[in-house]
Amino acid sequence: MKHCPHPSRLLTSSEIIYSRFLIIYHLQSQIAHAPTGTQACTFDIAKFHRTCPVIPAHKPWLVVQGLPGEFYVDHVHPFGSAAASSNAGMIGNAIVDIWQALGVKPTLKYEDDLKIFRCPSPPTITTSLEHDIYQYDYDREEALRRIASLQVPWHKEKGDCEFLYQTTFIGYYWDLVLKWVSLNDEKRLKFHNRVRIFLDSFDGHRCQLKDVEKIHGSLCHVAFVYTEGRSRLPSLSNFAASFKGDELTKRYPSRSMITDLKWWLTELNKPSRFRELRPRGDMQDLGIYVDASTSWGIGIIIQNQWAAFKLRDDWKIEGRDICWLETLALEFLFYILEAMDLRNAHLLIHSDNQGAIGALEKGRSPNFHINLSIRRMYNVLITRFITHHLEFVPSDKNLADPVSRGELGSPEHRIRQSFRMPDELKTAFIHES
Repeated sequence: MKHCPHPSRLLTSSEIIYSRFLIIYHLQSQIAHAPTGTQACTFDIAKFHRTCPVIPAHKPWLVVQGLPGEFYVDHVHPFGSAAASSNAGMIGNAIVDIWQALGVKPTLKYEDDLKIFRCPSPPTITTSLEHDIYQYDYDREEALRRIASLQVPWHKEKGDCEFLYQTTFIGYYWDLVLKWVSLNDEKRLKFHNRVRIFLDSFDGHRCQLKDVEKIHGSLCHVAFVYTEGRSRLPSLSNFAASFKGDELTKRYPSRSMITDLKWWLTELNKPSRFRELRPRGDMQDLGIYVDASTSWGIGIIIQNQWAAFKLRDDWKIEGRDICWLETLALEFLFYILEAMDLRNAHLLIHSDNQGAIGALEKGRSPNFHINLSIRRMYNVLITRFITHHLEFVPSDKNLADPVSRGELGSPEHRIRQSFRMPDELKTAFIHES
């Protein structure tokens, strides 16, 4: 049987990167804007998926074979089921909404971990020249009491025993006093070991796509703290793209990828690396418009300046369609913003393609090539901490529409910032016009 590339593994990786990006965005914003004296406490839901019942109509699809001739029907969601996280997540979201409605807020959730903050209630009582004592509306016991009727199965061993000024969440160590984030030593050494094992196993030896995706996903995660490492990720994504989704093929890692992994190995061996958490500010309207056309290429407008990328005649292959081009328009925009050294920004972006907007908002797409683009985009967004509000605009009101069709503006208004185009895209475009 001929092996067909399947996008599910890549889709899952994109979803993970996107979900982490969302929680990092909310947590960074909370801590950056938190008043002095803010504390946090972590709660963990026990057996998150296994406590989520399955409706009777779905049970026939959860039949598991044990010994020959013996079959079992699962009455709760099995761990690993594609629907498990989504269904359990809706229950978790309801817990968060109810908690916040009862005054326990802000509350953030990532899978089965819930992070609750509490800010000081006025007045603050000064007791000495060395420190202040703050009053709060609730402690851990009071927070639990307010939703006791929900009978949430809290894990008895995981989570914090009290509210603290420092907390660990999604693999990061967050300091609410100093307002910075870092990898704790356990995680740092875990990722360091993961890079070392990859180099020991595949430097000069062939590997599979799953091996590359595992190490790439890990380094995308830590790049939020190791911001200069973002430039060391394209070699991994380029190599992953060379598999074209084939999970059975084995290939030799490129020398550039090995060099970049050795850089990561050195940096992850150094302790005490952190990133400052700065307020993002209000949403900015910089007059950003993006568009694409299959007849010419991609057009981008930023503050009445333009950039354009012309397609080659043979650009179109299976999976590369107009939605992919519209997604690339967003990807190229973020590369330009990175070249402009933009960071800690919340931007309004206009596009006339609902498919590209939806794919980026969800962090995934059924299209393999679009998923690759989304993954590359989040390399920039996470490390630069650029967040976006995508707004649909009709084509006749999209200022980038003429540019995408080859109607370029005056040379003096051309965007001068350039970037290194990912290797897998160079064969699709002629040059910047």
